[in-house]
Amino acid sequence: MNRLVIQAVLCLIPCPLLTAQQPTQIALASTAEQPASTAQPAPDLPQSSAVAERNLAIKNARTIHINSETAFLTISTLEWALMKQKDWDRLGLNIVSNPGRADLELQVNRVVFTHIHTYVLTDKATSIVLASGRVRAVDGVVASGPMAEQIVKILSAARLPAHPAGSDQGF
Repeated sequence: MNRLVIQAVLCLIPCPLLTAQQPTQIALASTAEQPASTAQPAPDLPQSSAVAERNLAIKNARTIHINSETAFLTISTLEWALMKQKDWDRLGLNIVSNPGRADLELQVNRVVFTHIHTYVLTDKATSIVLASGRVRAVDGVVASGPMAEQIVKILSAARLPAHPAGSDQGF
């Protein structure tokens, strides 16, 4: 009897782990990045207004609060990684420790029994999820770099002016 129970439990344990590894997409997609052939004005109107609302929430934010729900990735580690990003100073965001004074909240977690670190960026006033993502790394220190890079990329897309196509980047 005990052997059957153990076998049933061992068969059910991997199921949440497999579903947790499904890819997630960033909720911030600019309408200008969509190809013209797939753009349809009437059906995309609600979606484009939702994207515009998310971009406006990110653009109007002045403060961000980081909340870590895991001991593997501390708040100070992610703060340090964010401030090391080259575009962080240009964003004009301040990291605050008081969640009541923040415009945006960044929730960080790690999926149990995996090396997957997740984040969710929400607007504190409306509780709307602005972006989410994940990073696969052995520990939180290693995960903080790529996670900070993704977060700054999302924030930069909404807050900073776009670079022209013929700019002097690269060759």
